[in-house]
Amino acid sequence: MNNNRNKKILVMMITSTLMTFPAWVNGQEPAATVTAAAADETGYEPSSGETIPDISSEKTPTIKKASAVTAPDTTKPVAEAPAADSGYTGYESAEELHAAAVSAPTTAPKTTTAVSAANADDNAPVNANDQTGYEPDTGTVSSGVEAKTGNVEGTAAAPAAETEMSADQNNGRKVGYLSSTSTAVIDTTTFPKYPIATLSQAEQAGLPYGDAVSDQDIAPYVGKTATAVTISPLPDPQLGTVLQHSLAMRVGDAVNPDYIRHDVNVIGATGLFSTVSPAFTSVPEGVMLDYQVKINPVVAKIEITGNETYPTDQLLKLITTKPGMTLNTVMVSKDVSAINAQFGNNGYFLSHVTSVNMDDKGVLHIDIAEGRLQDIIVKGNTKTKTYVIMRELKIKKGQIFNKNLASRSIERIYNTGYFEDVNVRLLPGSNKNDVIMEIDVAEQKTGSITIGGGYSDSDGLVGILGLSETNLKGTGDKVSINWEFGGTTNSMRNYIFSYTRPWINDHGDSIGFSIFDRESDYDDYDQKGNSVAEYYKRTKGGNITYGRVRSEYVSDYVTLETKTTDYTNYVSGYNYNNYPGYLHKNFGRTNSLTWSHVFDNRDNVYDPTRGKRLSFAGSIAGHGLGGDFDFYKFTAESRTYYKVGHAQVIAVRLMGGVGFGDMPYDNLFSLGGADTLRGYEDDEFRGNHFYEGTIEYRFPMAKKVQGVLFTDAGNAWGGTDQMFWYEDNNKLHYSGGVGVRITTPIGPIRLDYGYGEEGGKFHFSFGGKF
Repeated sequence: MNNNRNKKILVMMITSTLMTFPAWVNGQEPAATVTAAAADETGYEPSSGETIPDISSEKTPTIKKASAVTAPDTTKPVAEAPAADSGYTGYESAEELHAAAVSAPTTAPKTTTAVSAANADDNAPVNANDQTGYEPDTGTVSSGVEAKTGNVEGTAAAPAAETEMSADQNNGRKVGYLSSTSTAVIDTTTFPKYPIATLSQAEQAGLPYGDAVSDQDIAPYVGKTATAVTISPLPDPQLGTVLQHSLAMRVGDAVNPDYIRHDVNVIGATGLFSTVSPAFTSVPEGVMLDYQVKINPVVAKIEITGNETYPTDQLLKLITTKPGMTLNTVMVSKDVSAINAQFGNNGYFLSHVTSVNMDDKGVLHIDIAEGRLQDIIVKGNTKTKTYVIMRELKIKKGQIFNKNLASRSIERIYNTGYFEDVNVRLLPGSNKNDVIMEIDVAEQKTGSITIGGGYSDSDGLVGILGLSETNLKGTGDKVSINWEFGGTTNSMRNYIFSYTRPWINDHGDSIGFSIFDRESDYDDYDQKGNSVAEYYKRTKGGNITYGRVRSEYVSDYVTLETKTTDYTNYVSGYNYNNYPGYLHKNFGRTNSLTWSHVFDNRDNVYDPTRGKRLSFAGSIAGHGLGGDFDFYKFTAESRTYYKVGHAQVIAVRLMGGVGFGDMPYDNLFSLGGADTLRGYEDDEFRGNHFYEGTIEYRFPMAKKVQGVLFTDAGNAWGGTDQMFWYEDNNKLHYSGGVGVRITTPIGPIRLDYGYGEEGGKFHFSFGGKF
């Protein structure tokens, strides 16, 4: 456009900004789009108060949930456990084992054991108060499977997972399992029925088996020569041969307490034995050392209870323990970790294994608890209706809690544009494992009245009035009207009115319409960016759009539109009144039907930092719809966002399109200007084919201010035969530059400087970036 027109627009924009009074009424500061929670935040974060972050967060949750994978209490010495076919593991507490040892008679009269062993009644019920030392810590999250919830605030610790079950509840005794078996290697090929585990030295050192051996018990034999080192009783002699390779004590060695403890831990680390204890028999040459063991029972069957999210068949596929195998506690530990990881990695961080028990029939019982969302509490909404917030939630009351769905729900609430801050806390529910989600929102101003004006030699005095409300009466409906009056045309009908209802049913479908009657100053450019014609064009009509939600990230939109363009007033350059053929081919009524298919999983639609938006649109004009033109148009676009630092983002856009038929000038694809190819005139390149690519590096400069480095490249060509003053080509046009984004009470302001083949150009515009 010419310089006078540019001056007019700039004056109108500045005046409009200064006179937007909802933000500064009563001396208030302009409303911020996002409240920064820390000094280093830029104001461009999705929500500084958002306490359920994206899925990749690794921060430790404040609300503490008991982990399903439990850790041994290694602070107490553990005596030998009573041997029992029903599943004693050798990990029982000192109190249990001491009680068993007191009542136990010694066995071989000529053999002295460093730790007394006892045979327990296999059919005796397990007391619900018995502790194995492997129960979940009720106050912290164990390291077995980390609950990746990010900054989830909690005012009280969540109830601990219940692990104690008496014999009549689950017909069995507790199976101890380790919290960390990340380096464990299980050999199931050498002895298929007796899987052998091998732990790292660090993990072996943390086992309680060696603590059962006291210096006082070994003292009478220290220094004596070991004439024999055996492991018994074993179901297969070859099993002992394999195990002895890892022992520190060898025949001919002097008895060493550290070697004994090492060997006890090594044997226990195989996971096959419920008890391990060194026994010494004096002989004239020294002592015979026998590591007496009690092998675990055979697994006859595996039963999983309490699971709802995943079917039992799916969980059984994660378990390496199989019926017919001898129970291996290390293998059970890895199985528990695999189940918990299945829940945790998919957002069910309140769902976990609570206990593992084995009954007298050899049935291995794996119990699972899944935490539910007991209730949802919404606070802080004084204008917005509660149901408007609740309908955005992807997780509902009574469902099994999922962190991913909760995070997505908070993104959806923020993306409505009604709130400058969204905070979420998880509170303990009345039932164990359940939680209450409290959503605290801070509303922002969603309505504005804009008054502006300007003056130029060509247009004279022009005034504008804008009314906009994006949350009408707290219902979420959007309405806006923009009216421009005065000028040389002295038109009082220069307006655009639109209304959108974002939810018309429970599915989230939307409907909206707009009517418009606009007369504006336009410039046409030749292939070198020179203005060849300036004139006034009037566009009037209306459209209606129906949006259909297909899935969480996929929607379809159908738009029916009719519009009429008229050549109303010549200003300079070519006078199209002298070219009736051109007027007939490029001005008139266009009736069109457009279908758009959109995939959008961006985290923040106003300032994305991750995700992508993919869209495809097809339009048909005329061909039975009426109007003066018959053509088809197809466009595709991809927008992708990569977060590369604390607040830096790389944004990439690729798009292209093709058209067929008698497309008028106004419906050709266009490139050039603030939204496409910066450094060139607005709509400088036109055609029925186009492609364009943009890369932006966005970085924070100050609160509410963002800097941009960009490069644009593309072209539009073809279908311009009726444009007698334009010579198109398929040459690639490109540019690069810098820009600034400023968030204001009336929306984002963009200022870019692009340098292309024809030199540099500033672009000043309102609206969000792609």
